[in-house]
Amino acid sequence: METGNEFKRWSQKNRDNDLPDAMFNARVPSMTWVFFVYFISMIVQVLHEPSIISLTFFSGLMLLHASLIWHFSSLTEKYPWVYFMIQGLIILGCSLIMDQATFMLLLGMYPVLTGQSVGVYFKRIKMLMLSVFYYVLFLSTFFIMGQFELLILMSILYVMMTVIFVSFADLFLKQAHARKRTQTFLEDLERAHRKVEELTLANERQRMARDLHDTLAQGLAGIIMQLDAVDAHLTKGNSKRAQEIVQHSMIHAKKTLSGARLAIDNLRSKTFATVDFSDAIRDEIERFQNATDIQVFLDMSMDGSIPKLMMEHGLYIIGECLTNVARHAEASHVWVYIRIEAEIMNLEIKDDGKGMTSNQKGSMSGHYGLIGIKERVRILGGSFIITNNIPRGTLIKIDTSDEKGESPDGI
Repeated sequence: METGNEFKRWSQKNRDNDLPDAMFNARVPSMTWVFFVYFISMIVQVLHEPSIISLTFFSGLMLLHASLIWHFSSLTEKYPWVYFMIQGLIILGCSLIMDQATFMLLLGMYPVLTGQSVGVYFKRIKMLMLSVFYYVLFLSTFFIMGQFELLILMSILYVMMTVIFVSFADLFLKQAHARKRTQTFLEDLERAHRKVEELTLANERQRMARDLHDTLAQGLAGIIMQLDAVDAHLTKGNSKRAQEIVQHSMIHAKKTLSGARLAIDNLRSKTFATVDFSDAIRDEIERFQNATDIQVFLDMSMDGSIPKLMMEHGLYIIGECLTNVARHAEASHVWVYIRIEAEIMNLEIKDDGKGMTSNQKGSMSGHYGLIGIKERVRILGGSFIITNNIPRGTLIKIDTSDEKGESPDGI
């Protein structure tokens, strides 16, 4: 009910705003009609009873009548009843002066003025009162001139003309309002289109940032960890192990380059290459173990098809979580739990490291990797929760079964 009232107020407000333009546009047809009635009345009067004085007074009153119609919008802003009263008396005077064209003036002018009231009085009672007022003036003309034999016929014609002009005015205003509303909707649609373009551009930038981070940055971080391990083994004189890690680093560097090319292809085509998700996860874990010597326990179960979007974001999420463990956790073991069923993914990654303090949570809230994880989880329509169990490590839970939003503990 409240929504209906708000729409009614909006419609009324827009109709008020449309009225000046509608009335301005209606001046030309109104003036055309006035001059048509004027010239016909002049011809009828001249043919039957020409009088210079009568024609002069009549022309002056019609000129005043036309001038008031031309300034209708401004004259009816505050006291519209004054305008309609003056116009009614002007037509009455014209009808008495032009006794041979009385019926034409009464039937041609009063219905037009009644039609004008449609654009001013939105309450029907006021329009009805004005119609009664003009009809009283209409009857007064017959009583003054003593022409009662045509009263019934003229009354029927008067009512018919009034209905025609009121209907025409109402239709005209509705069309003007519809054009204005359509124009407003088109402007709103254009603004919405620009907003969508801005949001699309922002989303593309976020996507580019995620893809660059999760390919080049993450891959280079892994290579750096492997090189650190190589340096440590060389320092200890373990050249054989160092050589093994260098070979793994070369393989990792090639895969990082391939991932970067894939990210560029995705930006162009917005597609994800067909890969075996389980094999990709095992490769990611194997690279992580070779680079860090941190043991990873994988528990993975997949049932049914896996959407490409979930494959793309899921793999990057797991890689980023493992990278964060290597950088910050100081852990010896990592447990990765993955369940995918009916296109729903439940992912848990837990380590036995030092965990995260509240200060660390605050300082890492702007970390690009974790920001990327949150964005990818949001795209998948899931929840992202980090639980700190000092000193027993950190647990990350991701669930795409329901759009629950982020936990207060999420980063």
